[in-house]
Amino acid sequence: MTMTEVVDYLSDEYGWSASVPNLSGKLRRGSLRYGETVELADALGYDIIWKNRER
Repeated sequence: MTMTEVVDYLSDEYGWSASVPNLSGKLRRGSLRYGETVELADALGYDIIWKNRER
């Protein structure tokens, strides 16, 4: 999946900006919020699962 395809999906499904540079900048700066991370994972076909570490 290309960045353009991801941004198009996020724009359609979640109302994100349809700008590839905006998403790229957030990823580069590390400024993606948790809610945005969940939506990005959805766009890429992933679920985020919290799991206890084994000690």
